[in-house]
Amino acid sequence: MQIFHTLSGEFKEAEIGVLRAGELTKSLVKRFGFDWKAEVQYDIYKIFLKESGLILGLMSLNIVKPELRIEIRLLESASENIGKDKIYDRVAGCLIAYACKLSFRFGFGGFVSLVPKTELIFYYQQAYHFSPMGRHLAIEGNEAFELIEKYLENE
Repeated sequence: MQIFHTLSGEFKEAEIGVLRAGELTKSLVKRFGFDWKAEVQYDIYKIFLKESGLILGLMSLNIVKPELRIEIRLLESASENIGKDKIYDRVAGCLIAYACKLSFRFGFGGFVSLVPKTELIFYYQQAYHFSPMGRHLAIEGNEAFELIEKYLENE
């Protein structure tokens, strides 16, 4: 998958993998606002640059088998990748698309949900085609597949 480096205008190769407990170092934690140590009972995924291993974003997932869905519990880009002056773009999109891909792999039809901060509801609906579903936003089916194609197309 490719992440856009805003300073050079070039795409860089990135990968997503499971975050190991030993990777939650003080220097990593400083770059993120959430308390990721509180998420260790869930699957935590990292998106990182292939060439350097630099972690660009994190996502924790809860596999809700009885409801045939994956819940994104937390999703965060590193502090330098947030806002109009971000260094790397497409971080959140790649992580969300990866959750969709896992949902298809589990036989859940791409069904992924999250409970967004109030100020992000419209953004998730516009940027990633999530729909309201109770207090959650959710995506599934064709919309989930389209995110996979857009963000993970070269996997």
